[in-house]
Amino acid sequence: MLVSFTVSNFLSFDSPTTFSFESGRATKKIEHIFTDDECKVSLLKFSAMFGKNGAGKSNFIKAVQFLRSFVLTGQFGQNAVQSWCRVEDENETLSSVFSIKFVVEHRVYLYSVSVHLATGQLEAEELSYFKGKRKYLVFKKEGFSYKFSKELEGVNNDLKVLSRSFDVSGRPFLYSINHNTPGFFVVNPQASILQKVYKWFSDTLEIIYPDQPIQETSLVQYELCLSDFSALLKEFDTGIECIRLEEVQKEKVYDALDPLTQQQLNFKLQLYAPIIKNPTLMTEKKYSAVVRSRQDIFIITMDENGVKYSVLRFVHKIGSREVEFSMARESDGTHRLFQLLEILVNKKEKVYIMDELSRCLHPKLTVQFVKRYLAAAENRAVQLFTTTHETRIMSHDIVRRDEIWIADSKDDGSTALYSLENKQVRIDKVLDENYMSNVWGGVPVFADE
Repeated sequence: MLVSFTVSNFLSFDSPTTFSFESGRATKKIEHIFTDDECKVSLLKFSAMFGKNGAGKSNFIKAVQFLRSFVLTGQFGQNAVQSWCRVEDENETLSSVFSIKFVVEHRVYLYSVSVHLATGQLEAEELSYFKGKRKYLVFKKEGFSYKFSKELEGVNNDLKVLSRSFDVSGRPFLYSINHNTPGFFVVNPQASILQKVYKWFSDTLEIIYPDQPIQETSLVQYELCLSDFSALLKEFDTGIECIRLEEVQKEKVYDALDPLTQQQLNFKLQLYAPIIKNPTLMTEKKYSAVVRSRQDIFIITMDENGVKYSVLRFVHKIGSREVEFSMARESDGTHRLFQLLEILVNKKEKVYIMDELSRCLHPKLTVQFVKRYLAAAENRAVQLFTTTHETRIMSHDIVRRDEIWIADSKDDGSTALYSLENKQVRIDKVLDENYMSNVWGGVPVFADE
């Protein structure tokens, strides 16, 4: 579960800016809260961020994506070297810092990196954990070497030896120790937390963009989940009766994809192929992804037996007949809704970070989806953060005030984030009306107003 995320000197974020899932003082809708008594955290399962266009909502998601991608691939994302905050010229020479606090196996961890974007250098990296308010070091990059806790080092000093070569690579230690050391965790079980933290980034934290061509999933290839997806699409009044999978050749998939998406898919398959063969790195020896083109939605699954390619077909009932359609015949709203359904179906621990929940969706459908999610999340370890402009969500009947965040622009153009929890909003306030009236900021103001 995600506790908080802090970023500085990245896109529109200048000074350190923090988003938090920690619950506030509100006493209603306690079913929206996930509580871990062992590590004493109380976390929200939902949060929606509002703000005018250009305020920095999507930049926040890009910051989370930067850190996740850096950990999982060991490389900066595309155009990252130009992503330092431009409000001050001197920021080009300064570090950009990303810090994320999260829960793994009833313990709160804090992972942070400091990078110099313009030169592509990793300057600092640290992983720590908390017992109460006290912080304990797991590992830390100090200059050109790494420092480890005694508990992590073990008796044979493998970590010290390996870290010398890792530091030269310029990649995060968390990436290198999980990719370049076959059998390391078998010989060094005391260091298994490094594996578990890495898997939190790869398996639990997921970023969802509106036009995302590749979405990792572990669900849609199973018949039970296809049945669940079908039932939800029918419930949301899309006209779809059920979904079917049709196996296809690899060439049909790749011919439908643009070169960049082909490259990204190849990278994913190459990345996961050795991991699947190593049972210490994945709880399930299977990787799957949803790949979207303009015409179809493909399901790619990979296990120890190889790679399988399938395409989705959507069945409509026309009169007394059942007729199959490709995704090209479905509406943009159905495209978007299908992308969201796994959030309702998945039973695993997940943290979803989503851009523009309401894109292409009818306002009533957006509100219904949020209600459906909150009901489904009641007995699950799941969190959903989304940016949106759909103010109908802003209702005391649907959300808590600490679940609403505002992104606003400062005078210099940088982004400020704050929760309505900090605004002491009364329960009798009509949230959406007050927001649209610019009571809390984060809305466009025009000259004739």
